[in-house]
Amino acid sequence: MIKCNVTVIGTVNRPVELKNGRDGKPFVTFGLNVLVKDNQESKNIDISVASDGDDDETLSLSKGDRVKLKGILSLKRIGDATYFNLSADGLSLNPKGADSITGEVQFRGTLGSKEVVEKMGKKGAFRTFDAYSSEKIGEQQYSYIWVHFIDFSEETPEWLVPKAKIEVDGKLELQIFKGNPSINCRVESLSEWIRENTNQ
Repeated sequence: MIKCNVTVIGTVNRPVELKNGRDGKPFVTFGLNVLVKDNQESKNIDISVASDGDDDETLSLSKGDRVKLKGILSLKRIGDATYFNLSADGLSLNPKGADSITGEVQFRGTLGSKEVVEKMGKKGAFRTFDAYSSEKIGEQQYSYIWVHFIDFSEETPEWLVPKAKIEVDGKLELQIFKGNPSINCRVESLSEWIRENTNQ
């Protein structure tokens, strides 16, 4: 499971469509382009947005409009492509500031096979590790999303070893690595995940 509570600033790049859900309630969809810049790279991220209701402000959006949205960002990786979907519950028009995706990450998943790396920085010791979350998307097909974690807590838990199950809350840091989006998280809380019968 990866759940991102985010604020996004970007540009509408696909027209608004009004649809009805399975429950008969109306919702709107549209596309959003967000330019993510790293130190040396930048990439346009395409986000599919869905928002409950049929308010006039959302329905009046046009391609090229600048917007600020709040909501839940979900991620799915199929093949070499990462898909971004935003369930929005807040909209502001003509926001100030550059394109951005900021917020908090809630993560449940499994550490990779590599050892946790201990490092020393200007602010003291910290550790880095990578973990993945999986989601079943077909009869025998899974989507895997990898997240890179940076943890500044004082001690390394004994259970934090390759293949461990973890739960993390932290700050989302989206970067571009070799032309592709990289999901990073600065850890705020870390615990062992006692896995139940789920697909994550």
